[in-house]
Amino acid sequence: MSATSGSTSSSPSMCLVCGLSCRTHFHFGGASCTACASFFRRTVSLNIRYVCKREHDCISSPELRSICRACRYECCINKAGMNRDLVQQRRNDKRTPKYVLNSRNASGADGEIVRDYTTNSYTTLHEFPQVPETSNSMDSSELSQAETDSMGLSPSPSSVISSEDSDEFSKILDVSHAALLNYYVKQVELSAEENLKNILLVKSIDELLEVCSIQNELALEACTMCPGADILEQDDVEVLLKYFQFANTWMDSVWKYSVSSDKTMFEDNSGNNESLSEFIQQIKQTLGSSMTHLNLNVHEFAALKSFCIWKLGVHDTTISIRIVAQEQYEAVTSALRKYYENSTAMNDSDIATRIAEITLQIVPIFTTYQEMVQFYHQAGITTVTFFEMC
Repeated sequence: MSATSGSTSSSPSMCLVCGLSCRTHFHFGGASCTACASFFRRTVSLNIRYVCKREHDCISSPELRSICRACRYECCINKAGMNRDLVQQRRNDKRTPKYVLNSRNASGADGEIVRDYTTNSYTTLHEFPQVPETSNSMDSSELSQAETDSMGLSPSPSSVISSEDSDEFSKILDVSHAALLNYYVKQVELSAEENLKNILLVKSIDELLEVCSIQNELALEACTMCPGADILEQDDVEVLLKYFQFANTWMDSVWKYSVSSDKTMFEDNSGNNESLSEFIQQIKQTLGSSMTHLNLNVHEFAALKSFCIWKLGVHDTTISIRIVAQEQYEAVTSALRKYYENSTAMNDSDIATRIAEITLQIVPIFTTYQEMVQFYHQAGITTVTFFEMC
């Protein structure tokens, strides 16, 4: 069930939870932005109770909504009028964060998860160290330099190894590094379990749209449940959703192609749309070949997928998403390094080189994204996010 359940056709122009002036909808009986609706759904479906360290009078505003989740939840109930009973409970523990499962094991299957979440002071995302602005218009060559350097994501051995010294828990994302990487791994595994047709095997535009439609639904769930998404502005989440959709639809398919032991099944390029066949063939020859050479396992691909989702969106959004994107990269890189240390015989130099190789895949993937957008435009395909359809 999506965060938009319970929507109606009319709604106020301000979120009744955080006060954000935007196009709102009725979620779970109350008018709110998508970010606050996602926060409410996640809190209720996971049976979490947040504890306020103050007097339950923390300021509610778009910029400060991530300070105290206890007060934000109270605003969902008391100001927006959201109804807990309208939230569908989770049916699949594979989508449940590890900290919740661990707490349930300790307190019982239906136990309430109590989380003490406030910052020490009224600190907003805007007060974290800021990242230099980059141009809104970038080509792939600019991305290679600007996206890896300006965000502090340069995949040099020194920068990768330094992640060993970082904290194992992200306060901004409110999740451990290992749990964050595991979230992306689970998303890849869940996508595989759906047994959807590989997008590289479609023969027509109608078939393409059918696969995209299903993948977009999975992307919406993955996006709204992703750690860090609930502290972003609605506009940022809408942009982020586009890249979740791209990653689910195209990156997952290319990865499955790259690790396939029998690529002959992908060789039939016949179809009723020549431009579609040419586009798919081009992807296999470029990104497909590059990923085949790397031979990424599921943990490595999940990490790469997270890098691309957050990195593709940083240059046309706000400083908030830049900060969250940087936190995502550092946390996932740290967890990936620990994975190598615990599961392989790789030394520090090997690990640094491997992470560098994975990170550099952002460049050809960005090129693929641009080519996809161009192809969609030429084919007359309009990309409509589910936020617009609510």
